[in-house]
Amino acid sequence: MNKTNTSNLSRRDFLKVTGAGLGGLMVAASAAGQAHAASGEGLPLPEQWALLYDATKCSGCRECEKACKRYNNLPEEDVEDLSGNTFTLIKLYQSEDGSEKSFRKYQCMHCVDPACAASCPVSALHKLENGPVVYDSYKCIGCRYCMQACAFGVPRYDWSLAYPFIRKCEMCYHRETGPACAEICPKQALIFGKRGDLLEIAKLRIAVNPGKYYEDRVYGEFEGGGTSVLILSGVPFEAIGLPALDHQPLPDRTQWALNIVPVIFFGVGGVMHAIYEATRRKARKQAEEA
Repeated sequence: MNKTNTSNLSRRDFLKVTGAGLGGLMVAASAAGQAHAASGEGLPLPEQWALLYDATKCSGCRECEKACKRYNNLPEEDVEDLSGNTFTLIKLYQSEDGSEKSFRKYQCMHCVDPACAASCPVSALHKLENGPVVYDSYKCIGCRYCMQACAFGVPRYDWSLAYPFIRKCEMCYHRETGPACAEICPKQALIFGKRGDLLEIAKLRIAVNPGKYYEDRVYGEFEGGGTSVLILSGVPFEAIGLPALDHQPLPDRTQWALNIVPVIFFGVGGVMHAIYEATRRKARKQAEEA
């Protein structure tokens, strides 16, 4: 009798855990869907904060890197890519024959419809009404879906901490004067303002300098649904590490995956339950034979 009661209790506990996990994931997937649906809320797009980076004006002085470190209290480190302690980085591209070269500023692109926020099941990453995409460490569960979802490879895990956090540029959204990196740029290769105004400036530069800019195009105006970091370049965008994207918002490509998470979990839970029952019956049969 005691053996039977113990077995039934274990089965009930198993079902409770499975049911609770399924319910939690269904709520999480629902929350992610709501976050995606709400991503377009806020100020009109032309009024939102943005940055314009003109690679043809950048001298590679890296003053923007230093300003970012100072404002965010980040330690100095010698890295070749973004990290948990490096939110912006200047890299030099040079063609094999040396005929083309260009600097490129790597940082969060603050997408108009951010895939990182859409993929986050607890809304730890979310877009502010004035444009910047920010992170709430108190909500983060460490799933790192955002790292997989970002087409630009921006969010990074800070492994130097005992409890790691996602780290990235937040466009200095606390500063009334805008990002520290733009404020200090001596060449005005990086300027801060409203997205609509910066697009006008970028297109004016293209108009008065025919042939100077690649395809006479502003990267980020439409790519991946648009970004709040706009880029002008004298060389192909792909050459300086920018992915080729069409106009479709990035979350539209991945939302289906979030929607089937509960279905997958339910299927796994069913298989686990079947294995549990088979193991329990086998153990009971062996006990009876003994």
